[in-house]
Amino acid sequence: MKLKELVELPLFEKSKVLTGSIGLTNSVGSVMVLEAMDIEKWSKAHQLILTSFYAFKDQSPEELRVFFEKMQQIGVSGLVIKVDRLIPMIPDWVIELSFAYQIPLIKVQQEVSYEAIMLAVYEPLLNHQTQLLRTYYEVRQRFMKVERNHSSFDQIMQEFYQLIEKPCSLRIPHLDVHVSVGQSFKNFVVTKQEPMKTIEFTKNHYEYLELFSHENNQYVTAIKVEIINPYNDLCTLIVYQKDSQIPEAKVMIIENVIDVIYERLQMEYLLKKERYNRMNNLADAILQNTPSNLAELDLLLEEAQLDRYDFYQGIAFASNSFKDKERKSVVLHKLRALKTPHVFFEHHNYLVILYNFQSIAHQVTKQMLQTHFDDALLADEHGCLVVSEVLRKEQIKEILPECLDAIRFNRQFYLAPIIAYSDLGIFSSFIKENQLEKLQQSIPPKLYQLSEENEELFKTLYTFFITNRNYKNTAETLFLHAKTIRYRLSKIEQLLEIDLTSPIQLVNYEIGTYLLELQKRSQAK
Repeated sequence: MKLKELVELPLFEKSKVLTGSIGLTNSVGSVMVLEAMDIEKWSKAHQLILTSFYAFKDQSPEELRVFFEKMQQIGVSGLVIKVDRLIPMIPDWVIELSFAYQIPLIKVQQEVSYEAIMLAVYEPLLNHQTQLLRTYYEVRQRFMKVERNHSSFDQIMQEFYQLIEKPCSLRIPHLDVHVSVGQSFKNFVVTKQEPMKTIEFTKNHYEYLELFSHENNQYVTAIKVEIINPYNDLCTLIVYQKDSQIPEAKVMIIENVIDVIYERLQMEYLLKKERYNRMNNLADAILQNTPSNLAELDLLLEEAQLDRYDFYQGIAFASNSFKDKERKSVVLHKLRALKTPHVFFEHHNYLVILYNFQSIAHQVTKQMLQTHFDDALLADEHGCLVVSEVLRKEQIKEILPECLDAIRFNRQFYLAPIIAYSDLGIFSSFIKENQLEKLQQSIPPKLYQLSEENEELFKTLYTFFITNRNYKNTAETLFLHAKTIRYRLSKIEQLLEIDLTSPIQLVNYEIGTYLLELQKRSQAK
């Protein structure tokens, strides 16, 4: 209610506004009788203050000025003074302060009771609130039928459109939900965005949008609300309209549909989580606790719908950090999109996906992964992808150990961010027998000393080996003269006390050199 509407009531027929048109558009939301001057402790914005002037008695001019200043700061709607035997007329200084601080001043006669003024303010407010709550209740009853039928988001929005009678849209990217009902506003762009003032019964935060279409040279207004959801993702509901304001009864309808959408999201999340836990446990039973009895394994594979074909393969993703959940989700999403059917098993610092396919020709290769994954993404996560061998049902129990063994090897002797188990070659024997420490000990001590104390000579030896022991190619790779390479290699032979023409010594030192280089890469990662 506006102050102007209040003073126009029959109750105020003999009353008088002493401050002209000042503040007549102020909203009146409550009424309080003035008993003490500490207004900052009990008053609030949009409040009408009633007094018989008794509280102003014995106050100094400065105290009265401060009181009016506080009323202005709080946002009081107006001051009503009742004239009676205590004060037959309002002093000029009160009127002057009212003008100075823009406080509407209303004089009422003695016969106008405080109760009547309060009733005049609260009755329409209570009626309005009752109407809003009735609207909320009636809409809620209608939506309860929608909830009981486990309606889809599309059905919810159709029901909402019938109630709100305005075009609307709902976007939930995580669930790939994009529903629009009524007129489409795809070619409109947002030109203005500001918070919307909420009413007493709203739980959500709304924004007003101003949209413009260059094609139609037209503006339109919209109300936007972000719905909190268990996916921690954006869920946006927009209602389009021509008016710049929306009736409060319509807001009650929006509040209802938000509740329904939230409950539907909650249900989707719980169902998805339940299915995820069930499938994760099933994959765990197949990969980590593989039954030795083939009949039991058959039942598990049948439940996971992985019993159609003869061939199986696993891909593992491991990371030391997983600091960014979104990145982990991206990797998992890409792996799941590679091939179906599949199940995946997730641990705290690794995940494994098991694929089932018809022939070896359908296997996932390292090259396929390299086209789908950015090495930089894996490097940022200090992670790697490992592809197992293609195995038959009887060998499924080998898949998880292969993946984890390759991960362990890659952490100690870094090969690349994407590797196949077959890349390990002879080194896979050391991992299977848990002999990585012995592999480390097999590196000749003098070679280890060379790598630590003379980086230049070690790099020359490593380059010599990776260029197939070709002096010319080694020189070109290091941008050095061939004579320099021969000199360095001769010095290496003396320091290591080896003969580079001896095949047995050459193999041992070549393997040791590779291991040391891989270890350096691992430490760098």
